[in-house]
Amino acid sequence: MECPMCYEFYAPDRIARNLLCGHTYCTICLETMYKVNKRIECPLCRTKHEPNVKPNNLSKNFVAMDLASKHLEEQKTFELCQQHQKYPLQFYCEDDQSNMCTECITEHYGHKFFKYEHSVSLQMNRVGRIQQKLKIQYESLEKQMKKFDNCKEQLELDNIKLIEQIDDQFDRIIAKCEKRRKELKDQLLKIFDSESEQIESELILNQSLLSNMTLLLQKLDEKYNELKTTKAFKGNDFIKEINDLDEQVDKDIGQLKQLKGSELKILPKLNFEQKLINDISKYGKFKKEVSNPQICYFGEKHKILIYNIEKNDWQYRQMSNNTFDYNYYAAAASLPNGDIIITGGGVSRNAMLISPSKGFQQQALKSMYYPRKEHACVYLDGFVYAIGGYDGTTKQMLSCCEKYSLVTDEWKMIDPLQKQKCAFAAATALNKYIYVFGGFDGRDRQNTIERYSVKDNQWKVLELKFKQGFSNAAALSQDDNQILILGGGSNQGFTNSLQVFDPINQTIKIISMMTEGRDLRNKLIIYNNDLYACGGNSNSIEKFQITQQVWTNLKSYNYLIQDNLDSWCSAFTFDVNTSYTVSNFMKNCKQIDLQQNQKYQYQEQIMFENNSFNQDAQSDVSDGQFYSMSNQDQQNDWF
Repeated sequence: MECPMCYEFYAPDRIARNLLCGHTYCTICLETMYKVNKRIECPLCRTKHEPNVKPNNLSKNFVAMDLASKHLEEQKTFELCQQHQKYPLQFYCEDDQSNMCTECITEHYGHKFFKYEHSVSLQMNRVGRIQQKLKIQYESLEKQMKKFDNCKEQLELDNIKLIEQIDDQFDRIIAKCEKRRKELKDQLLKIFDSESEQIESELILNQSLLSNMTLLLQKLDEKYNELKTTKAFKGNDFIKEINDLDEQVDKDIGQLKQLKGSELKILPKLNFEQKLINDISKYGKFKKEVSNPQICYFGEKHKILIYNIEKNDWQYRQMSNNTFDYNYYAAAASLPNGDIIITGGGVSRNAMLISPSKGFQQQALKSMYYPRKEHACVYLDGFVYAIGGYDGTTKQMLSCCEKYSLVTDEWKMIDPLQKQKCAFAAATALNKYIYVFGGFDGRDRQNTIERYSVKDNQWKVLELKFKQGFSNAAALSQDDNQILILGGGSNQGFTNSLQVFDPINQTIKIISMMTEGRDLRNKLIIYNNDLYACGGNSNSIEKFQITQQVWTNLKSYNYLIQDNLDSWCSAFTFDVNTSYTVSNFMKNCKQIDLQQNQKYQYQEQIMFENNSFNQDAQSDVSDGQFYSMSNQDQQNDWF
């Protein structure tokens, strides 16, 4: 069918000619050979022909011409391979989604392929699967758009309700303020009218007396003038008149002395308490909707003690499948979503994320740079800070600090404390500072306050100091503009005082006393303006109502465990109610999409297996030809 020299198929312009030796070549190749050598020599057997034997004189090979003609006609019904242009496409590779000829098979080793005529049905099935996948996503997007509309509608309704609530509350305040303003104005008017009436009365009396005195002066002037022209009195009448005038003058002078002087009338001063203005500036706050508020205590490797605030009840759990132990004297921080991060303890550098709302699932986080215990752990603006503490491996106090990014799962060293210490109280304030109170440096308890500026990445020792050094206290922020400091120990023993530190004015004052002193070690929780202090010196828990300034004893946990929890760490947790929040909505959408994708992948796998089975059954290509298989001990307290 093709010339052995040029490998082109025989055609009318490339006629097959028989050499005398029996081999066949096309006319074009023979003419080229004849022009060069002036004779024909068979390339295969090297038979030399006489010079007078020219290509056109040789006989035609009609059999080869006929086979080539038929092959060319058959090729018109096939699409030729672009890479191997003489070969028709006979197969379809499903792995590469492309057609191929017999020469392409070696390039698709190990792939799954079918006969070329089956590629259309395979692509139809593929298009059907793509349509199904797109349809599922389209329907999911429609549902998502509808949910967004519902979310927006609910958001607008909630916004209207909140606006009405704000207006209602402040209308009530304004109504009371207007009422009070009217009352004050009425009181002022009453005082003003009374003082004005008194002034008018006195003014009338003075005016009357002034008129009398004016008349007397006129009479005295007349008498004086008469005396100028009088040489002697005729009788006693004139002297009597002068005596009468003298009596009247004395009488008016006596009345004048009895009248009040014209003193300046001063209205009473009006005093407004500044506390009310400050309270108004804080009136009304947006709070996250939370449910199931709990205080979690972690200790003794796998033990968890849980206090339900709303139920005033305790629960004890022991996690048997923990990847990491809860180490003694670790530190914990609460996250805005109710999760908890626990760092260090013992001689550990570990950090773990605990999700109480998910059955206390735990996730290992990137380890800290330094092992630390008796340190502090606080959350601020997307970062968790591990501060100071004690390195149990080197037996040294720490001043180094590091912060953990919740986004990148990385720790980064920050500016160290001004003094190496542990067992201090720590809290955030003003959304830009971290404060450290007291602590123990290995020899003495401290009475200092250190402040860390997030913006400047710098610790600074404040001039303000406590009256005496202390350690093992607890601190937390209230409304971000003041810090509550409770408990701890001094050289005189455990204290029961509750102190308030004002970070703006930098003042400290005691506002209340617990029923007993406690070794709290940063185990202090605030919820709904109530303060919760637990353990530290006994198995009791008590609540301080900040508004009423009252301490109340709550249900003890001693029926579950006998431990004062001084070596345990604790944190506040809750479930976030996000029924209509966009973040929760998107989370639900992603969950739905995941389920739908899993369902689609399963359906696609079934479709593929069925299609593959059907095509295998129809194919007469053999499988052999075209398919190929491809733990730590408790540390002593050194305070």
